[in-house]
Amino acid sequence: MQTRENDNQVLFYSEIKMTADRIMPTSSPPQLTPGLLADFPKNSPTDPIEYYRTPLIGHFFRERINLGLRLLGERHYSKALEVGYGSGAVLSAIAPSVDDLHGVDLDADADAAEALLRARGCVAKLIRGSVYELPYEAAEFELVVCFSVFEHLHEYEQGLREVVRVLKPEGSFLLGMPAVNLMMEAGFRLIGFKGIGDHHVTTPQAVARAFERVGLGVAREARLRLVPGVSLYFNWLLQKAGG
Repeated sequence: MQTRENDNQVLFYSEIKMTADRIMPTSSPPQLTPGLLADFPKNSPTDPIEYYRTPLIGHFFRERINLGLRLLGERHYSKALEVGYGSGAVLSAIAPSVDDLHGVDLDADADAAEALLRARGCVAKLIRGSVYELPYEAAEFELVVCFSVFEHLHEYEQGLREVVRVLKPEGSFLLGMPAVNLMMEAGFRLIGFKGIGDHHVTTPQAVARAFERVGLGVAREARLRLVPGVSLYFNWLLQKAGG
C-alpha cells in the first residue's frame, strides 16, 4: 500500500501482514486527520503533538499511527485503555469505537486532556501512572493501545506483562514503536529532537522477541517504510491467549 498526501508529494510505503485469517480488514477504521488534530495543545514535555500538524513531517507522524489504527478495522470494544495518551488525540480518534475509554500517562496533565476531550464530546477517564505498574484490575480491558512508548523502556518485558495482566483473555494489544538505529536518530535530530539516543533505548526487534514469552501472539502487523526494505515504524495487533 502507498500513501501520498496532497501536493506535498511525500511518499511512504506501508505494508500490512495478516497472520490470523479470522481478523479481516475493514473500510473505515479510526484515523488521525489534520482536522482532528487542529486544536490539541502540547500536554507534557515529551508530547510531540506539534509535529503532527507540520507540513511534510506531519504526514509521517500521522501515517505511522494511522497505519496501526487501520489494523483495528471497525470492531467495537466495550472497554479500552491507551498507555501514553499525551494530548489525547488517539483517544479522540478511537472514541467512537469504545464504550468505556481510559488512559494512563507518566507525565501528561490528565485534567487538561479530559477537559479537551469532553469539549469534543468524548468522555475518558485519565490518570497518571506507569506501564510498569498499571493501576487497573486484572482482565479489565478488551483493548490496550500504546504508541511510541516502549522504545523508552529498559524493562520492556515488565511493561508487556502488565499489559497482558490487564487484558481480558483473547483481548487485543495495539503496539507501535519507531525503528531505533543511527538513521532514525539522525532524522529525529534533524527535526529538533535533542538527545534522542538517550531516550530511545529499546528496539522493536527486542520487544517482538518477548511477545511469546509474555503470552502474546501476533494477529496482524504493519510497517511504515520510507523505501522498500527500510522500516521506519512498526505496528503490531497482538492478542492475549484465551483463559
